[in-house]
Formats: sequence, C-alpha cells, structure tokens
Amino acid sequence: MIRFGLVYEICRPEPFDGFSSEADAYWQAMEQICLADELGFDHVWEVEHHFLEGYSISSAPEVFLSAVAQNTKRIRVGNGVRLLPPPFNHPVRSAEMAAVLDIMSKGRYDFGVGRSITEAELGGFRIDPEDSRPMLDEVLPEIVRMWTEHPYPGFEGRYFSMPERPVLPKPVQDPHPPIWMACTQPSSFDLAADFGIGALAFGVGAPGDVVHSLKRYKERIANPARQVGKVVTNAVAPATLMYCAEDARKALDMGAVAALWYGAQTAKLFAPWAGKEVAGYEYYGQLVHDPEFVARFLRPLEDAMNDEYSLIGTPDKVAEGVQAYVDIGADQVICLIQAGRIAHEEIMASLRLFGEEVMPKFR
Repeated sequence: MIRFGLVYEICRPEPFDGFSSEADAYWQAMEQICLADELGFDHVWEVEHHFLEGYSISSAPEVFLSAVAQNTKRIRVGNGVRLLPPPFNHPVRSAEMAAVLDIMSKGRYDFGVGRSITEAELGGFRIDPEDSRPMLDEVLPEIVRMWTEHPYPGFEGRYFSMPERPVLPKPVQDPHPPIWMACTQPSSFDLAADFGIGALAFGVGAPGDVVHSLKRYKERIANPARQVGKVVTNAVAPATLMYCAEDARKALDMGAVAALWYGAQTAKLFAPWAGKEVAGYEYYGQLVHDPEFVARFLRPLEDAMNDEYSLIGTPDKVAEGVQAYVDIGADQVICLIQAGRIAHEEIMASLRLFGEEVMPKFR
C-alpha cells in the first residue's frame, strides 16, 4: 500500500509584500499538518536549511517537529533531513535530538539525514564541500551506536572525536527510529541502498533519473554492502509539488506556477557548482548545462502540469500521477504543498480535496 507524506521547506517567497510573515508561515504549516493528520496522511517531513532566504526559513526543524508531535495524534514526524557534517550538528547532539523527538512523539519519529547540496550553507559553516560526504559516512554509524550502546565507547575519527560517555536519552523505538537519507542525485540512491536505509527522493534532476535510481536502489538494498542500522529501511519516497482543485484551469494557474517557481529556485541552488570539479557535487554542475533540464523551466505551464508524475490538477488527474509512482514501485509519495505564492486557504482546500477524493483510491 502506498503511503502519503508532506514535506515542508517553510517557503516565504520574495517579494514579501502582501504575503505571510515568517511567523505566519510556520503557524500556517502547523494548521495544514493538523488537517493532514485528520485526513490520514502517514508522514510529515521537515527540512533543515540555513541562509536560503525566500526558499526556506526552516533552520530549527527539531523545534517545529516537537510542536507538531504535540498537536497531532497519528502522523509520523521526520527530519527530512538533519544535516550530519559536524560543523552543522555535533553527532551527540543529533543522537540526543532524535531520541527526545522519538520520546515526545511516542515513537512516531523517523530520522532522515543529509549533507547539504548548497554552497551557501556549506560555506557559511566553513565546510569543505569535498568533506561533506565522508563526514556523513563517518558520523551516521556512530549515531546508531550512541542510540544502542551504553555507555557509548567513544570514537577517534577524522572529523570528530570524543571519549567514552553515556549518551542519553535512548529512543523508544526498538532498536531505533527508521533511518532515511536525502537523495538528490543517482549516486545518493546507491549509497542509501548500501547503507540499508530509506531514500527520500528530493531531487529535481534530469528526466527519468528517479525511475532508474529507484530500480537500482531496490536491487542493491537486497544485500546492503555497508548496513549502518540494526534494521533495514527498504523504502523510496519521491517528493513533488501537489495542488488539487476541482477546476483544471485553477490548478494550472496556482499549482503549475508554484511548481515552476520551486524548480527554478532549486536550480539556482545548483548554479554555484557549475564549471567546478567538486567531488560529490559534479552532478549538479552538469545539470545546469543540460539543455533538457534547463528547458523544463521554460516550457508552457500546461506541459508542467501534464507530466506523467505531476500531482497538479483535478482529483482524477492527480490520482493518475499517484498511480504512476505506484507503478514504478515507490513506497511513499511526499507532497510539497507550501510553495510559491499559493495562499494558505488555497493550500488547505487543496489538501482536503486530495485527502477526501484521491487518497481513498489507494487505501
């Protein structure tokens, strides 16, 4: 059975005049998530970003997710993602944060991890981009040990070191919360499969990349080469913008415009990698120079809405998009609903329509 999730960047697009304040953007997201909980959504994911004005003001997801856990009853809450390089978050703090969220959500917590794809964030924390992936590789297995061993025996590594200490509290899920990783390029899917963890497919890559990457992931995760957790999380969850309306024209004017805005904003994040040979980030530089990729942001709105995997349109059209993800073997479809300049009231109406007319077709 396909599961349904939401993901939040907490977007506040420029220009700000006449749009929600920073505080309003957070409280509107909370109201939307509470409705999603009532409608039967399975997950809500919250990003961690820094310095990305307009695109995302979600810099403290653990605080927001804790509030979400107290205002909902059944929906699972997850970092989508916690940034693991130690200059962003010390591994002990990540382990402690996750354990407390697991406790406060009464076992409804998922631990999604990543390393950042933006020069603005990496540079702001003085992280050499070529170190970001080996940092994640070093840190993630140690966080699992911090959750499952008492006392934690300590570690001497390249990017962090510490003596033996009791890392407390421990998560309530046994043996620990499910682990996922943000996958925005094909090689990330391979790494997630080798780690034996779920793949949060947050990319806006070249057409067909997610389909091929999902197939490879499912093949590789059958025998994880470097399993980091005590259990395997075998699941792929693609994310895409969702806007559902009874009127197809309204869906086009609202949802397709927001989708192109979001895609263009994401492409800007890749632009600093163009022309650079940075280990681990070559894919993004190549995308910027890919004519087919760039053309996606210059096409007519009707083309954007009519993509096979589009979740923009009438309930029947959106259901077709969900079915396309089901057909390629996705385990969860994650909907981005707070993007561009779609008003909160319109988001709530779209969410309710999706929950009442689309989701029941797949239950």
